[in-house]
Amino acid sequence: MSLHIELKHSDEVQKFLCILNLGMLDSLLEGALTFEDAYAYLYRPYVAQLLNNANREIIELFEELCMLEDIRDLAPEKLQDALKLKKRETLDLLKGLSSISPKYWLNKFDD
Repeated sequence: MSLHIELKHSDEVQKFLCILNLGMLDSLLEGALTFEDAYAYLYRPYVAQLLNNANREIIELFEELCMLEDIRDLAPEKLQDALKLKKRETLDLLKGLSSISPKYWLNKFDD
């Protein structure tokens, strides 16, 4: 099985990553994913570098997401609050993104 997602415009990429991040944060909050999973999928410095033309707040959010593991290791009592804060920040950023016409992110969606 292969999945190909094609995003051509910065607004699409930012919106997609915010939506993906909300699912990732919920999965971490509920214990459905480990931090190792989250880092393998999304929370790597490479993602913030991908966003070089994005809204500065989104770039900073993804840079900070890479540090959640440090909070888990150094101040585990603050982890749940940090995850909830990042979820709130992501929702606020998503709401603030320009409204674009919905696009099919999956190639050959209707084939």
